[in-house]
Amino acid sequence: MDSPDEVERMITEWRAGVAEQAERFDAARRAIDEVSVTETAAGGAIVLTVASSGIPTDLRLGDGVDRMKPDQVAAQIMACLRRAQTRLADRVGSVVVDTIGDAAGGQAIAEEYRHRFPPLPGEDDHRPPLVENADFGLSDLAPDPTPPATVPAAAPVRATRRTPADDDEDWDAPLW
Repeated sequence: MDSPDEVERMITEWRAGVAEQAERFDAARRAIDEVSVTETAAGGAIVLTVASSGIPTDLRLGDGVDRMKPDQVAAQIMACLRRAQTRLADRVGSVVVDTIGDAAGGQAIAEEYRHRFPPLPGEDDHRPPLVENADFGLSDLAPDPTPPATVPAAAPVRATRRTPADDDEDWDAPLW
């Protein structure tokens, strides 16, 4: 059986360990709060930044987007967002290892980010290959292989001709 002095020493060491671990977790929380990731698309015409929550905090559209179709711009923004969030999970994992180490709680934080923002399927370096896009030059978005659907022309509207008598019939009506 341990002596009272040994028990008190073990409790003191345990308290010190818990306090140290709490300080490391607090430092990790502060460091994670400071993490942001910026990604670009369309040759730099689109720049998107996400905060540590994965929520976009900044979106800048350069001059090049005016030569892109709206659906291409939207697809580029969404792809940029997904790449930024994937990199965010990697960055948070690094912060956790640097501040907490291999503690189970730190691994759980990093795993939660990897679960929320998983790696993109089929991408080794988190970037799609550049392809030639005739509408914009080099872009991250492959050209659409199907032409846009054409909208059928509307039937012509027959105009009715008003007579001067038609104009006078509302003249005496109240305005409201």
